[in-house]
Order: sequence, then structure tokens, then C-alpha cells
Amino acid sequence: MTEATASPTSSCGEPRHSVEPDEGDALLQARKLQAEVEQFAEHLADVYEDYFQEFPKYMHVSFYHDVLAEIENLERDMNSQDPLSTHRISSSNFPYLHAVWNTAKRSKNIVKLRHPVFSGPFKRRILAPGVRLKDIMSQGGSEPKRNQSGRSTRIDVICDGGLTWYKVSTITNRRLLFDMAKEAVYCGESDDSESEGGVTQYFSDIPLVKLARSLKTIAEGHQIRNSTPTPTLVLPRIFEGESIEIDKIVKFCRDMGVSVSCGNAMPSPSPLSKDLLYEMVPNPKRRITSELNIDTSVLVALTSDISHLQVTVESWFGQSQKDHIDLEANDPLIPQLCSLLNCHTLVCTKQAARSLARIVHTMGTAAENARAHLLLTPDHSTSREQRVEAFRALSIHKDSIPLQLQLPIRIVDPETRLNDCQDHLTSPLQETLQILAQPGRSVFYSGWVSGLTTVTCNVSWQCGFGSPAFFIPLIILLRSNLFDSI
Repeated sequence: MTEATASPTSSCGEPRHSVEPDEGDALLQARKLQAEVEQFAEHLADVYEDYFQEFPKYMHVSFYHDVLAEIENLERDMNSQDPLSTHRISSSNFPYLHAVWNTAKRSKNIVKLRHPVFSGPFKRRILAPGVRLKDIMSQGGSEPKRNQSGRSTRIDVICDGGLTWYKVSTITNRRLLFDMAKEAVYCGESDDSESEGGVTQYFSDIPLVKLARSLKTIAEGHQIRNSTPTPTLVLPRIFEGESIEIDKIVKFCRDMGVSVSCGNAMPSPSPLSKDLLYEMVPNPKRRITSELNIDTSVLVALTSDISHLQVTVESWFGQSQKDHIDLEANDPLIPQLCSLLNCHTLVCTKQAARSLARIVHTMGTAAENARAHLLLTPDHSTSREQRVEAFRALSIHKDSIPLQLQLPIRIVDPETRLNDCQDHLTSPLQETLQILAQPGRSVFYSGWVSGLTTVTCNVSWQCGFGSPAFFIPLIILLRSNLFDSI
């Protein structure tokens, strides 16, 4: 069942539960909805200001465009002499849009609104959109490609960091009874012990049940933090306890593993407030520790000429090197990275520092060696401010490097914490550490046992100091258990 079939055009609402607003009220409510979504957009821009991730600011755009389109249609029909305009007003999609927005207002840690996810077939489980690495959002692998538009389903609200999917339908009790009658289902007069198989067969052909089954199948094809998202059907105009037949349909959907939230179990939508907005979308910086554990990949990024200078493309450069230079030119890493580090105290393990030293001494340019020295080598004759100014002077991104940057990065030995923090290392963590190579093992070990946020670019990167082979396109924050975020 699509949103169109679940809208008032395909159902007869019960007056006892809802009263259709007149045209003036409909437009007033529509503009109130628009204002609230715009307030939500302002909140997104505020909490993600100066943050390195961009796309969460626009999680509302698809839904917002739907709202604007419906308002435009409503205003046009209200000024139209067409005799069908009254019907179009009464059958607008606003009840559905209001239901989606009310669902969002009851949700926490929203990832996306009205987001398309791949609907299969699935050769293996794919990554779902959501928070993968401690408050850092990932688009996952679920968004369909352009030529797969027919193989996608829109999830109305993706929340709880991606762990919960809400699909809204505004089907009514009366319409659901009509669908059941169409399939010749008379559950109330049937003996369950005699007709269980037949009832199941008929139930399977009901559009709402098909929607639930499809939602369950699609969710099982995705994974977020080692789990499949929990699919939930939101049915604000379905009321349990009024019809045995409808209650059995709802139970049937729940038994197949889909949560169902009906209208008489939903609290009234709360007024939009600052506190509510922070529940809907928390500040992504709220759990970043004041002290940051810096990975070797970040040390490399902070040192490389590719990050700090405009590198001239030579004829002998490979295509990947050329692409990396283009990406750095269009989306420089240093401003994003330094805005994250800013006033935080910075530490790194001695293994990470040694790894950087080997790289710059082997293949680094003079400028790269100078940056490495400023980043890591203590020198009591130089103040922090002087060190930062010298570091800024070696970069074309000088204005984006904050004067509050805490240099030098303090070098720590994680082994000194081993006895005190052994309880932090569960068996899965210890097994994971054995898989990791140095210096990554020391970096993540230090972050885990110290409870620090670890900053790493080590998802997709190549290293080639003194050449344009170096590029790090991603910044990832890790905290506590790396494998919580898969």
C-alpha cells in the first residue's frame, strides 16, 4: 500500500474519531506544518554548524518539498472555480504528511525523513543509513541508484540512530474492513482451529499485510550496528478494540515481526519546542570527549602537502592521484578536521607518532617534516601560540586553522594503563585488537581503555608523502567499541 492508497482518498474516516477541517482550517494547519518543518531545518543548521558532516542538515528536504507542493495545490484549488476542486481539497495528502510529522516529533535521534531505501532483491545484507560510529552518520549502502527507482521504498522516519524504521499509513478501520471483505475474510465467524491456514492465506492478500511483509523483508536486507532495523507500521486512524477482525489483522502483522502502533495508543503530538527538537536531533558533538585520541591517519593528514597546498598535476600522475587532487581542491580536509579538533586536548600513542616520523623521514618534503615537528616535538622555548602560527604559515588554509589548536599533540603510552583498565577489554575487544596491525592496535586500544573519542581518517586513504598519492576523504569518530558501529 502506498501513501496515496492510504490517504483519505481511499478511506472513509469515522466522524467519531476525526472531523474533516474546512478549507480555511486545512490551509491554516498546512502552514503551521510548514512553519514547524522550517523550525526543524533551522535546528539542523544550528546543531551541525562548524561540523564536518554536511548531509544531516538536509535530512528534511524531501519531506519539506512534499509539504510545499501540497500547500501550492491547496491554495490553487481554494481559488479555483472547478467543481472538482472541493473534492481535491478534501482528498489532499495532508493527513498523511501530518501523521509523518507527528511520528517524527515522537522520535529520537532522527537520521532521515521520507528516505528511499533499496527494496531488493538482496544478495547479502547491506548497510542501512544511520549512526555507525558514535554519533557520526553514514548514508550506508541503501540509497538506490538512479536506474533502480522501481526497486526502492520510502521509509517515512528513520530514527534511533537508524535502528528504527517507521512507515506511516492513514488507512482507516472502515477501509481495512472493506479490504478484508474484498478478500472474503470473516474472521469473527471462523473457528481458528479449523481455518487457520485459510485465514493466513486470505490475510496475506490484504494490502496492509502486504505492506507489513514488504517492510519486514526490506528491513531484514539491511544492517545497522550488527542488527537489522526494527520496522514499525504507524496507523494513526486504526483503532484497536473496536473490531475483532481488525484486531486479528494487527496481531497478524505483529506476529510476522513488524511493530504496529495504532491511533488509540499514540500520545497527542507535543508542541514543537527547543527541548523537543534536541530530542529529535541531538547535538552531534555532545558525546565527543574533551580530550581526543588522534590516529596515525589524522597525523598524516595534518602533515601532508596535499592537505595544505595546491599540488600541480604532473603528466606522470595516475588517474587516482589526479582524482584525489580534484577532491581536495573541491572539498579541503584541513578546514573540516581543524574545526573538529579546535580547542580539544590532543593525544596520540607513541606508536602512532613513530609511524608518522618514519614516513616523513623517509619520503616527506621539508614542509612536511616541519609540520610533523610542530605537531609532535616538544619545545619549551616555543609557546603554543607561536607553534600554531608557524603551523598556519605552512598552509593555504591558514584562516581555517584555529588559533586555539592545542599543539603539540601529547604522546602517551597506552601500555601504562594496562593493569588499571584491563576490565574495559572484554573478550570481543581483545580478539579485535589481535586482528588489528600496529599502529592501529595501539591507537584503538588507547582510546577504548581511556574512554576517549578517537579521531581517524583510516577508512579510505592512500599515503604517499611528497607525492599526490595521499588523500583522506573521511573523518570518523570512534569511541569505546569499534564493532558497535558496524
